Formats: sequence, C-alpha cells, structure tokens
Amino acid sequence: MSAVVYPSIIDGKDTHHPAEKIPVSSHTNPDDILHFFSQLQVNDSNISTLANNAKEGFKEWSALSFQEKAKIFRKAMDLIKERKNEFVDSHLEIGGPGWFAGFNVDGALGQIEEYAAQLSRPSGQVVQAAHVDLAMTIKTPIGPVLSVSPWNAPVILGTRSIVAPLAAGCSVIFKTSEKSPRPSYLLVKCFLEAGVPPKALQLVHVAPQDNPKFFEGIFASGAIKKVNFTGSTFVGKIIAQQCAKYLIPYLLELGGKNVSIVLDDANLDKAAEKILFAAWAHKGQICMSTDKVFVAESIYEKFSTALKNVAAEFVKDKDHEISQRDPVGRDKVIELVKDALAKGAHLLVGDFNEAEISKTNIIPPMILENVTADMKINTVETFGPVFTLHKYKDINNVIDEVNNHDFGLKAAVWSENTMKALNVAKKMEIGGVHINASTIHDDPVVPHGGVKSSGCGRFNSQWGMDEFMIIKTITINE
Repeated sequence: MSAVVYPSIIDGKDTHHPAEKIPVSSHTNPDDILHFFSQLQVNDSNISTLANNAKEGFKEWSALSFQEKAKIFRKAMDLIKERKNEFVDSHLEIGGPGWFAGFNVDGALGQIEEYAAQLSRPSGQVVQAAHVDLAMTIKTPIGPVLSVSPWNAPVILGTRSIVAPLAAGCSVIFKTSEKSPRPSYLLVKCFLEAGVPPKALQLVHVAPQDNPKFFEGIFASGAIKKVNFTGSTFVGKIIAQQCAKYLIPYLLELGGKNVSIVLDDANLDKAAEKILFAAWAHKGQICMSTDKVFVAESIYEKFSTALKNVAAEFVKDKDHEISQRDPVGRDKVIELVKDALAKGAHLLVGDFNEAEISKTNIIPPMILENVTADMKINTVETFGPVFTLHKYKDINNVIDEVNNHDFGLKAAVWSENTMKALNVAKKMEIGGVHINASTIHDDPVVPHGGVKSSGCGRFNSQWGMDEFMIIKTITINE
C-alpha cells in the first residue's frame, strides 16, 4: 500500500505541491516511510496568500457570537471522538505508548471543552474614573496568530495551539512539525468541518531547511499579531529574536530541567513510583518529564532502595523499558550519559552500552548518581529515559540550585507535612510545582507554562484566552 501524502490546507483547500513531497520516517526504523507531507513552497506569493487569508479570516471569525463559536467547538469535539482511532494511530507512529496516545486525545477534548465553557465569560468591566462619565475595559482578540507545536505530543499540543487563539477570537496559521504532520492535518480537518471559516484556520507544512525563510516572510507580512510556540529552548530563542525584530509578542512553552525534591518525611514508596513514572513515561520525551531528583541525606539509602525495587517492576512494562529515538535525540542522550560516566557518575539503575544503543536506537531507562556540576547532564535536559539522583543536607541549598538553573517549567515536592512542602514550593522559581504528585501535570482548568528559559506566558482556560487578547479602554462623556 502506497504511503499517504498529507497536504497543507490553505483557505479550506488541500494544497499539494508534487515536487516538494517530503518523507516522514518511522521512529523505530528510518528506512520505513510512514507517509509524506507536501511542503508549502515558501515564496512571496504563498506568504502573501496566507497573510491575506488570515486577516480576512480574523474579521469573519471574530464577528461570530460566542454561542456560534461554542457550537463549532462542540462539533469539533464530536468529530474528534468519531475519529479517535485515527488520532491514536497517528500518535503511535511517533513511538509513543498506547496509554499516552489515548491520553492525548482525551486531553485534547478536555482543552476544547474548557475553552468552549470560557466563551461566555464577561468581555470586560466598568471601572471607576474621576474625569469621565463612564469608563470601561473590553477584551478584544489580538489578531492573526502563528501557532507552532512539536511532534512528541502532537494531538493535545496541536489542539492547544489551535483552540486557545480561536477561543479568543483570533485566526490561526498552524505550522506542523515535520515529524508529525498527520495528526495536525486530522485536527485542522475536524475544526474546519465543524464550521471554523476556511480562512480563519490554515495549515502549513514546511521542510526544516525552509523554516527561517518561512518565519521571516510571514513576520515581515505584518499580518501576524502574536506567535504561539511550543518546542525546544534553542528554537524558541531564535523565534523570540525574530519576533523582536518586528515587535511581535509571543507565548513560549519551552524545555524544562524538571526537578523532584524528596523531603525527609516523604512517603518513599509513593514518591519512588510517581518519580519513576514522571521520568520514564513516553520514554522521557515529555517537556514535563522529571530530570533531576534531590533526596534528603537521612533517607537517601532507603529511597535509593525504593527506586530500585519499583524500577524492577517498571522495566517489565514495554512502555517504560525502551526508548525509540531519532538519531539526533539518541546521540544527545548518549553524549550526556557518556560524559557523566567519564567524570565519575555511576549507574544506580540500568546499563549503558553505546555500541548497542547506536545500533538499535534503543535506550534503556537509567538512573545516574554521584553527578557533579561539571557534568553536562547536571544542567542539560535529557529528553530521554534518564534522570539523576542527588543527595542534600540543607533544603535551602537545593532551592538556590534550582533557582540558579536556566530552566523553570515543573517541579514536585514530596512530604507528609504539606505546609512545609508549600513553603518550599513558594520559594522556587518554577512555573508549576506539584506537591506529592508527578511533574507531568497539565489540567485544562489550571494555568500551565514556565519561567526563565522554559518560556513565558500561560496556556489553558481563562489564562490561555487572555494570552491572545488585548485590553482596550473606552471612556464616554455626555
């Protein structure tokens, strides 16, 4: 059976360019072509078409009533439910486990449901003013948005990239990852079939080497009023620099060197189970995955034993046992582990065989201890099934170390004294801290985002809508 070609969608129409058919390989076997995407030709004509459509689509979509938008969102939910198997299959293609594929679809539905509920909220307020008869503020959509989301959780992150700006009343140009064009195509089709105007939501596939030209062209068009990017810190910084050139605001959800802190009164068995899940779920390929664990010195040996016991059960589950990587991700993990071991770290759990990993693309789950500041893995996100274990005496030193990290997306604190844990949480420069729970936590009704090199702005619910709106002041005098 020949592989399917997934096109861009411009003004509601599938747009193919036969000369620009780019293969999408299996994550388990680079020689196995799953399907292709038809790349948008990045030229002045196509950029102009996209930009003009987005401006016209913005006028049409923002003029619809909140009842009409809510009806369309709920229809999109129905279509996604009907096609759940397709979405799950598209997620399995990237090497994700079945439970995570299902979680992504359910999470996407939760996102749409929450934003649909937010559509009826008040659009402004009357404010006190001394020198006018009446003063009010109105929240209005910012305008056309460029949304970009990554490959590792394409259904839920793609939905979030689309539905947040749409809920605010913005039009969206959605650029896919070259590693996962299929789920993005399926999502956009569902929203368009549900009734989103064709020019209000457009999908573009761009080959990696043409990304700089595409971003420069669409920014220079003047149409884009905000950028919504989820991905690596490296790429996020480049996009922020390009946005600064044109004074385009941005929402960034970037990488995270996420930490767990185990206090001396924690439930060790519960902490061990949840930390291992947070570190190894989806092979560590989640922006919220736990990378670094600090353990009070007085319980370090007991906790290490608990980790090893739980790990012995985890590796029996194929979802956690292996990590199937593309060569770039694979080689990054190899480099980090190799550097740490050469400088004196050792493996508490797992085996490291560079030749075998390079041959099979399979990285077994690992826990490293005796990691020091001169090792790359101490500060670099692994994005693989590897985390490090650190012993501490003074919790204040741990807080200082965490706050000195470049990253600040997620943290977990483990203690049976919740007020003590809360005090630790308050002191950390982190976007989200979860007490006695996994660092992997993203609820549609709770704001989500990072600080420092983990990004800026917040997704979800009213906070996600506000990211794509401006506050307009109106005063009235007789």
